[in-house]
Amino acid sequence: QQTHKMDMNAALAGLSEGEKQKFMVMLEEMQMKEQVTMYNSLVERCFANCVNSFRQKTLDDKEDKCVKRCTVKFIKASARAGQAFQTVGMQLPGGAGA
Repeated sequence: QQTHKMDMNAALAGLSEGEKQKFMVMLEEMQMKEQVTMYNSLVERCFANCVNSFRQKTLDDKEDKCVKRCTVKFIKASARAGQAFQTVGMQLPGGAGA
């Protein structure tokens, strides 16, 4: 993580203040899109797996427990995948571990 900050600072060093600002806005937009995509995937997957009927306005106990369990699993799996990608990135040439 620290090396990534140094790499980012080195990359930004040659840019004007305006270019740096544009780059940071673009990066924030990319991160926001990724978060929205992840959230939508979570909602779609858990809804499809857990909600079986539309007889009432609210989830029944079984559906509610299923959605909560699905959400926790999805978040844990996403965190593990992120850690795995970070580990692989550190092992690549030019990564933090190089």
